[in-house]
Amino acid sequence: MASTLKKIGSRIAQLRKEQNYTQVQFGEKVNISPTHISTVENGGSYSLNTLLAICDGLDTTLDYVLYGNLRTSDKDNLKDIINICNDYEIAVLLSLAKSMIDNRKNYL
Repeated sequence: MASTLKKIGSRIAQLRKEQNYTQVQFGEKVNISPTHISTVENGGSYSLNTLLAICDGLDTTLDYVLYGNLRTSDKDNLKDIINICNDYEIAVLLSLAKSMIDNRKNYL
């Protein structure tokens, strides 16, 4: 797990540097402390919300940050997101998906 977190952090640091952000500038952009940005880039822990904010701030996809490649399928992207969710987050997503399916006739 530590090796995976270091790879993810390394990709984040690389993208941040390619976009000419310091950790302070990038932290301000995504509303995350520079210390936490440093922690993430060095393989420390973080929440799903933090990771998504970082991806949005870097204009990249979650699959690139997690796996180092770009996927074009929304289904694959959803699988990636689910893989990093905890049990509570999965339950929320499942409830939302069931609700959307039950009500799809209302918005199609």
